[in-house]
Amino acid sequence: MSKWMRPFAEIQEGVRLALESVRSNKFRSLMTIIGVMIGVGAVILINTIMDGFNQYAESSIDKIGQDVMYITKWEVNTDFDNLTEEQRRRPNITMTEAYAIQDMCPAVKVVSPEKKSWNNVAKYGTRQIRTPDDFRGCWPTLPEVLNRGVSHGRFIDENDMRRSAMVTVIGPDIADALFDDRAEAIGKEIRINGYKFTVIGVQEYIDDLFEISENDFIFIPMPTFERLYPDVERVYLVVSAVSREMFGEAFDQVVNALRRVRKVRFDEENNFGILTQDRFKDMVSDITIKVQLGATAVAFVGLLVGVIGVMNIMLIAVTQRTREIGLRKAIGARRKNILFQFLVEAATLTGLGGVVGIIFGALVGLIVTSSLDWHYQLSPIWTMFGLSMSIGTGLVAGMYPAWKASRLDPIDALRYE
Repeated sequence: MSKWMRPFAEIQEGVRLALESVRSNKFRSLMTIIGVMIGVGAVILINTIMDGFNQYAESSIDKIGQDVMYITKWEVNTDFDNLTEEQRRRPNITMTEAYAIQDMCPAVKVVSPEKKSWNNVAKYGTRQIRTPDDFRGCWPTLPEVLNRGVSHGRFIDENDMRRSAMVTVIGPDIADALFDDRAEAIGKEIRINGYKFTVIGVQEYIDDLFEISENDFIFIPMPTFERLYPDVERVYLVVSAVSREMFGEAFDQVVNALRRVRKVRFDEENNFGILTQDRFKDMVSDITIKVQLGATAVAFVGLLVGVIGVMNIMLIAVTQRTREIGLRKAIGARRKNILFQFLVEAATLTGLGGVVGIIFGALVGLIVTSSLDWHYQLSPIWTMFGLSMSIGTGLVAGMYPAWKASRLDPIDALRYE
C-alpha cells in the first residue's frame, strides 16, 4: 500500500471500529452522543434564533423611517442614576431646535417634531380606549419621515396647521376600539381628554416593534396641541436626510445647528444626543453577540459531559482490545498507528453526536422562528463551528486512552485475558 494511501486506510478502519463500538454498546454510546448533541444543538439553536431576531429587528427598525436621526436630550448610554451636573442642567429639546434644523441644514430632507400628552382617554359614544402617552401634536411631515401612510382618509395638512383645526388622525387600534369598521371612523367626531375632534384619517397598520404597539397613536396638528396644552415644552424630534449617501453630511449639519442654537461652546461636549438607525442596529447586534457567547459557554457544559463519556468508552475499548493492540504491534504497527486509530474512533463517536446536534438544533430553530414569524437562516459558519467543536471534543477526550493504548507492551498485551 502506498504511504500516501495508508492514512486514509487507517481513518477508514478507525471509523469502522467506532461504528462497531456504537452497535455493540448501544446504550453507552447513545448517552455519549446525547451529551455531545446537547452541546452542539444548543449552539445551533441559539444562533439560529438570534440570527432570526437580528433580521426581525433590522426590518422593524427600517419600518420606522429611512435614514433618520432621533434628537434626544440625553445620549442613549446615559446613566440616569448618576447624572453629572451638566446633564442635570440640560435644556429640553424644543421647537426652536426644529426650526433651526429646518432652516440651517440643506442636507436634511424632513424635520418632524412631536409633543405629547400623558394619560389620555379617547371616546366615541359608549366606547372608549386609554392611550397613556400616545396623544401627540405633529407636523404634516410625519408620514414621510416615518415611512408610513394612512389606510383611510388623509393625514394632517398645512391648511389644518394654519387653522389650528380640531382634526385628528388615529391609529388602527384606536379605530378598532371605537368603531366597528376602520373606514367608518372617517368624518366621525370623537372626544379626546374632553375635547371634540373630527377624524380625518386612520393610519395604515404595521407590525409591533419589539412587542410595543405602533398602532395606538392619536395625532393632531401641532398648533392645535400647543393651543390646548400651552405648558408642554418638550419636543420629540425626528430628522430625515435627503439620501443615504448624504446621511453623514446631514448628521454633521444637524450637530452644528444644535450646538449653535443650544449655545454650546467649541470646547464643550454636546448637550444633546442623536440616535440613528445604525446605532439601533449596533445595540441589537451587541445584545445578540452577548447571547451567542453565553449560549456557547452553556454548550461547553454539555460537551464536558460528552468528553467524560467518550473518555470512559475509549478506556473501556482499550481494555477490551488489549490483545488486538498487542497483535497489531507484534506484526509491525507503531505507536503512532495505534494512537491515530483510537483518536479517529473518538472523533467519529463525537462527530456523530455533532451531526445529530446540528439536525436537532436546526429543526427546533425552524419551529421557534416560524412560530415567531422571524426569518429562518441556518448559518454555515455556526454549522461548521458546531461540527468542528464536536470532533475536537473527541480528539481531546480520546487523547489519554489513545496514548495509553499506544504505550502497551506487545508481549504483555498478548498475554492479557
